[in-house]
Amino acid sequence: MIALWGVLAATAIAVLHSELALFSRVPRRALRVLMYHRVAGAADRATVPAAVLERHIAWLRASGYALVRLSDVIRHVTDGAPLPERPVLLTFDDGTADAHEVLLPLLRRLAAPAAVFVVPAFAGSARAYDGETRRFASAEQLRELAAAGVELGLHTFEHRDLSRASPQEAAEDVARCVDWLRDAGVPFEPALAYPYGAYPRKEPRARAAFVEALGRAGVRVAFRIGNRVNALPLSAPLELQRSEIRGDEPFWAFRWKVRRGRRKGFA
Repeated sequence: MIALWGVLAATAIAVLHSELALFSRVPRRALRVLMYHRVAGAADRATVPAAVLERHIAWLRASGYALVRLSDVIRHVTDGAPLPERPVLLTFDDGTADAHEVLLPLLRRLAAPAAVFVVPAFAGSARAYDGETRRFASAEQLRELAAAGVELGLHTFEHRDLSRASPQEAAEDVARCVDWLRDAGVPFEPALAYPYGAYPRKEPRARAAFVEALGRAGVRVAFRIGNRVNALPLSAPLELQRSEIRGDEPFWAFRWKVRRGRRKGFA
């Protein structure tokens, strides 16, 4: 029995040391970018109920994190404007109708900033998406989101996987998004969220050419997934990492992702 307790104690100490080592690798000053999708009733991987999101925001504030705007991050990149201590950016992908119907009232009530990345070609439509029919916010609803202070960014024109796109194709896609949003009178920020977090990043030359083309097209910040925090000051603003926040995970997993960026070893 004594030997068994000794083994258990040694294992516990090893795990503790491992976790402390993980935390020690988190940059002391870092931007955390959280990636959500839908805000609705029943929880699933891509859907977080409104009450859960409200709990997330309350915990972030109580834990000393500062919610920042997408434009704050852009000014930090372009002008060197400082970010507050422990900044967190809330982002929501796709621009589905719940962004207007559910998310907007919640953000207003909590006075919380957030960014929504929209797919212009989907605006105002209902279409099959990830095996189900989803409704997408119309141009009018997008304008109302922007008027209420929700900042909008680009998510490619037709939710395109950019992993095999050439630099020219990526720049042309950005131009289509910009033209549509301007013609529709929808204010937006020069920011892009890569659908599926995908872009040509495995081959260094292709990656460099791709990122350079986005910069020439006017994109100031772009987001992959990566599930890590971003050390400040930001050294790769067109490859910022986001942490995926899932509706089918427990609350402790959310806290872990905020602190660490990922929950490797705890799946």
